[in-house]
Amino acid sequence: MRLIKQLPDPFLVADGSRVASPAEWCRHRGHLTSMMLGTQYGTMPGPPDRVSVDAEPESSVGAGHTEQVVRFDFTPRGDRPDVTFGMAATVRRPSREAAAERRRRTGCDDAGVPTLIYVGGGDFPTLLDAGYMIVSYENNQIEPMDMGNPVVGIAREAYEMIDPGAYSWGSISTWAWGALRLVDYALTLDDVDADRLLISGHSRNGKTALLAGALDERVALVNPAGSGCAGAGSYLALGDGCEDLAALTDRERWWAWTHGDFEQWAGKEADLPFDQHFLMGLVAPRPVLRTEGTGDDWANPEGTCAAFLATQPVYDFLGVPDANGIHVREGGHYQGDEDIDALREFADWHLYGVAPSRDFHAIPYPDALFEDSFVWSRP
Repeated sequence: MRLIKQLPDPFLVADGSRVASPAEWCRHRGHLTSMMLGTQYGTMPGPPDRVSVDAEPESSVGAGHTEQVVRFDFTPRGDRPDVTFGMAATVRRPSREAAAERRRRTGCDDAGVPTLIYVGGGDFPTLLDAGYMIVSYENNQIEPMDMGNPVVGIAREAYEMIDPGAYSWGSISTWAWGALRLVDYALTLDDVDADRLLISGHSRNGKTALLAGALDERVALVNPAGSGCAGAGSYLALGDGCEDLAALTDRERWWAWTHGDFEQWAGKEADLPFDQHFLMGLVAPRPVLRTEGTGDDWANPEGTCAAFLATQPVYDFLGVPDANGIHVREGGHYQGDEDIDALREFADWHLYGVAPSRDFHAIPYPDALFEDSFVWSRP
């Protein structure tokens, strides 16, 4: 692993002092949020003024589970009813038997169902079998992904029509905006447990899930999977063959995913006022779990481990050391059954108090690899 410089101190305040109390951290959190959005991801609007929902009938997907397509029509501003755009999502509900087994497993008799907000396809039968609901959406529908040829999607186009230049959002922020609309919707469903919402996604969608979960405290647990550069991976601690900031923001690749000016930091990572453990610190004290593969070199698993370790002092400071988690398996760039099972076990632990069978602080790399990554500690 190559270390460009030691990861910066998230407790450092602009006047040179350090955060000294949880109350000060809450105030500091607002500064960090503004910095991450203003520099890296771009700002985004809040919820639209009007949302209409059309839900199709449920259909069976086997084992008693059901699936339902839901279509949204968004009107960003009430005084401009002519500007609208749509988005579809899929709601997958566990069978009654799976929900009953979850209640038995967790010892919780609450009627509400824990629900995963998923950026991407979200077809995870094993999670349904575990009694979890899944609300997912294909984010390309509001912002297409086209390498080297970015297209402004329907969401940004609509908001630009009614409020030109008001927001600096790139694609990741746009996708995160869509994910937060699923949070809005999930909280209107009678069968959803409002206190047990999770969010996840893989690769670019893992970047999206991490940003959305960091921004919205209604999300109880955040799981970026294989998210790498601009996700859970460090910009300063780089494993062999990983994507770096120059590769991400190359004009022939994905420069439009981030703030329009973020490419200026390529090659100048040492001057960045933050690294990605700042973003993961924004999730705290809520649980965050990174799921990674040792063979997923492009997503920088070593750098993700370094950022995980650098996030730990924030969780220690807030008195929830176990809520900062990581699971690193063998294998490459995918989110498979092992990742979903780790997410389910981490969620059962932090949302229901069920003791896990694995160590969510275990890292499959020698400690010496990270000993110089950062030297500061919690206040």
